[in-house]
Amino acid sequence: MRALPAPKWLVIGCALLLGACNGWREQPPAPLAGEVPWSLPAEPAAVLPQGWSPELAARVHFTAQGSRLMPRAWFVALERAEGDGFFAAPDNLAGYGLLFADDAGTGLNPDRLPIGFAIDPVPQPVTGQWVGLTCAACHTGEVTHRGARIRVEGAPANFDFDRFVAELDAAVQATGRDPVRFAAFARRLGATPEALREPYAAYAARSARHAAVQRPAVVSGFSRVDALGQIINAISVLQLDAPAALVDANRQAPRAPVSYPFLWTAPRQEWVQWMPIASSPIGRNAGEVLGVFGESRLTAPGTPDRFGSSVQYHNLVAMEKWLNDLRPPAWPEERFGALDRTAWAEGKRIFQKECQGCHNMPPFRLTDPRQSADGNRFIRTSGVPHRIVGTDAEYLRALQGWRIRSGPLRDQMADIGGETVAATDYFLRTVKLVVEAGTAQAGLSRIALIDTGEARACPGHTTRRMVNQIPRPTGAFEARDVCAITDRSGIRRAPERWALPPSFLDSLKAGPLLGLWATGPFLHNGSVPTVYDLLSPPAERPAVFWVGGRELDTGRLGFVSTEAPGLFRFDTTLLANSNQGHAFPRRGLTPAQRLAVVEFLKDPLRFDPEGLR
Repeated sequence: MRALPAPKWLVIGCALLLGACNGWREQPPAPLAGEVPWSLPAEPAAVLPQGWSPELAARVHFTAQGSRLMPRAWFVALERAEGDGFFAAPDNLAGYGLLFADDAGTGLNPDRLPIGFAIDPVPQPVTGQWVGLTCAACHTGEVTHRGARIRVEGAPANFDFDRFVAELDAAVQATGRDPVRFAAFARRLGATPEALREPYAAYAARSARHAAVQRPAVVSGFSRVDALGQIINAISVLQLDAPAALVDANRQAPRAPVSYPFLWTAPRQEWVQWMPIASSPIGRNAGEVLGVFGESRLTAPGTPDRFGSSVQYHNLVAMEKWLNDLRPPAWPEERFGALDRTAWAEGKRIFQKECQGCHNMPPFRLTDPRQSADGNRFIRTSGVPHRIVGTDAEYLRALQGWRIRSGPLRDQMADIGGETVAATDYFLRTVKLVVEAGTAQAGLSRIALIDTGEARACPGHTTRRMVNQIPRPTGAFEARDVCAITDRSGIRRAPERWALPPSFLDSLKAGPLLGLWATGPFLHNGSVPTVYDLLSPPAERPAVFWVGGRELDTGRLGFVSTEAPGLFRFDTTLLANSNQGHAFPRRGLTPAQRLAVVEFLKDPLRFDPEGLR
């Protein structure tokens, strides 16, 4: 596999990073030449009060994080594989479950792309600026009820990521194969086919490689993806500079799709992924970027810019701060109907007795402050052993049995296996190396400007440990500026753990359940359509239902899941789709008790703002 050229964006991005210590730094991209040939949907969705202004929501939606999906102008000019319209047009992208919103005057979305599509501010030679994905593509939801549309920031999206990747590649290959289509594509870009042929062929080969490596063995459908599987494939196959035979042997077809988690309370949780694996906020966010078309230099010792990446750390830090301000969506009684206070109180009583032991709820049980270098405390998040919860085990099996050949990174893996490493260990170690390198580069970019003669320890947890591991440079080094990446951001930093306790390899996360009404389907694999079904015995749960719709079922708490055009048929008898397990309490609940718990979970803080006591 050919090594990446020295990334020019890394040099530029690192120079910018420390100027952005207070968080977000983004210049609105200039419009493309000519008018984008589509408009946004005319009627915007209603927005709930969740702590974000319209301008801040637009920043979350459209701020680049380092993903490089496709050159920006090419993406706008590309036709669908069928040749019957533009791939990036809203009527096409909406079919993948993507949402649209204006940029609230920020100028961040001049091409009228979906939420979660952002323009990288640093142009590349030949191809110019690139467009990439952000966390908002998978973590911005929308609910409909009686004709009204309600946006829910931080909720699981309906995005069918796997189908999007496959059909984008089909469009890329169809354009490259057809001389007439390619000539028209070049004209739209103001280029000649001859000038465009070589860079386009290089991109088409990259696209085909990505699509092949990311092609899942289990169809995910809407609102799910095998996220860890995709990230591990990205950093062990696509980005690892090693012979083809080695990286191809590392690939494991993604086969355990999981639901997109909701993001409110995420920065304050001890763990976030369904397998409680990564507690580092910047680490998990950098891993997300690398898994969705980010780039990194995973090369041999001594090569230039080893572990450099396209990750935009200043924007990730700002994003974590913004998420800290995101509130769970309260149940909007004026839209969905008032809660039954008597049923709510009974549901609270049942929840306290039967559910609260695993699902931490306000007032939250918090971590020991000694777990965090700066003494902060975080929401205790349970890892429940699979033998207890009994849900579909394919997600755990897929990770437990996966081994990675480390190739040029073996020198960094000696203590965890060397040549052959468990996939989860490889993931944690590689992301750690990439994050450390990026943060170190950011600090070193200021050496020439600051002469303090010392490298002081940072008060924060992530950058403090990174700075202390940086070799002293020839010039002076101001560690405080690196600390500012986190300390001035106001982020409550989570416990930093780069090693995985063995018990966690067989556990699934049980987190807080605020805002649950906007997050269906349920269980880690999205195999149960409503909360009422989840509280029912597994034998009574639907064996087949349809996902992708947004109409809220206010009675059973979930989305309406009857068959309709454009929806995905979810069959719980297929691999990774089982709806078994989570049969709590063991003696079962009566239908009336289930409805009471549903009423409580619509808004656990509605009649008790301080939470469960």
